Amino acid sequence: DCCLIPESPFYLEGPGGLFEFIERQLKENGHMVIVVAEGAGQEFVAQSMPAVDEKDASGNRLLLDIGLWLTQKIKIQHT
Repeated sequence: DCCLIPESPFYLEGPGGLFEFIERQLKENGHMVIVVAEGAGQEFVAQSMPAVDEKDASGNRLLLDIGLWLTQKIKIQHT
C-alpha cells in the first residue's frame, strides 16, 4: 500500500501527508502494509533522536531506526 524510500521525499502531517493516507487506507480497507527503506525519513528521526556519528564495517554512516520511530508515531496518531 505504501513504500517509503529516501529518493522520494514525503511529509507526515497535513493534507496529502502520510498520516492522512494511513487514516484513509485503514478506513477503506481495515489494514495496510507500509514498507520503509532504511534511509527513508532520516530527517524526521534526527529531529527527535540524538545523531549517530558511527560507521559500519564498510565505512557507511549508520542510519537511525526509521521503522521503530515511525511505528511509535503511527501508534500515537491512532490512539
